[in-house]
Amino acid sequence: GVSIVAMADIFEDRLEGLRKHLREKRNMEVPDNKIYYGFDAYKKVCEDPNVDMVIIATPSIFHADQTKYAIEKGKHVFCEKAAGIDPVSCRTFNAAIRQAQAKNLCIQTGAQRHHERSYIASYQKIREGYIGRITGGVVKWNQGAMSYRKRRPEWTDMEYMLRDFFSWNWLCGDHVIDQLVHNIDVFTWFSHLKPISVVGMGSQLQRRTGDIFDNFALDIVYEGGVRVNAQARQIEGCDNDVSETITGTKGIWTSKDMSIRDFDGNIIWKYDVDAQNKQFKQNNPYVLEHMDLVNHIRAGKSMTLEAETLVTSSLTGAMGRESAYTGKEYKWDEFIASNLSLMPAELHLGNIEGFATKYVP
Repeated sequence: GVSIVAMADIFEDRLEGLRKHLREKRNMEVPDNKIYYGFDAYKKVCEDPNVDMVIIATPSIFHADQTKYAIEKGKHVFCEKAAGIDPVSCRTFNAAIRQAQAKNLCIQTGAQRHHERSYIASYQKIREGYIGRITGGVVKWNQGAMSYRKRRPEWTDMEYMLRDFFSWNWLCGDHVIDQLVHNIDVFTWFSHLKPISVVGMGSQLQRRTGDIFDNFALDIVYEGGVRVNAQARQIEGCDNDVSETITGTKGIWTSKDMSIRDFDGNIIWKYDVDAQNKQFKQNNPYVLEHMDLVNHIRAGKSMTLEAETLVTSSLTGAMGRESAYTGKEYKWDEFIASNLSLMPAELHLGNIEGFATKYVP
């Protein structure tokens, strides 16, 4: 019972490709007068009286401003991660959450692990005390090299970066936010702890485009002296590992097999995937996160808790990135109050002074 009635993007080919897909695969036609282009095109969608909910899947730098504008216009929001990539954008996103709560609106985020049944069951067991008091953890998003876009001669500097936005810090916040935020978010969600400080390191070894790192190692200290080792890597020829492990006073939980073991390796609890598949018709977390949002909207219930968690996780990732870039320890209370913003002073589709000498296309 959900229809797409309006769309916005920077580039015409992106929207025409989506329109073709909707037409051929979903028998859904979006008329020309509901198609908008440009940096401010999202406002036209949010101002449309026929729109109840907006889906924001733009580069992360734009998430906070677009979410806040949608909420101001009375729309429910599904916004992909991250909530923001710096303190300024995260504060904007947080303001949108508070406004959504006041208006009884929903903000759902693309942190799909919150809707993955094995993670939900694991969260419940940890909150019930199966691993005891949480004492530390290891979270990882280690994979091969990330795909990238080769520059075309007709593209300006700005168009090149926008089409290859996963390679540029000001657009994606580096992959410590773009990817590792999922794993940090699991620890934020499971532990209910606030970060205190972080010391990070990283470098660029294999990356072919952009200005971001391809490896990070973060030592994050949370309340009570709880430490988390956070790793992120996009380098070919290495062992891959995307997982979370949380240690407590009684045992260890890991997402690698969704189990809790004691310190001798004996299984205390393990999630039963076969039973899940028999009990539920739908187990895809990417579908379930949207089902949950739509169900809340139809029931007239506000939904913002996951968004609040993601703000904390996004800030933690941003703090780790800045620590790795500078080699300095970053403190939470100082970082969240800072005026650091990666948003350019001006947005346009032209060339950028000094770009060609700094970056090789």
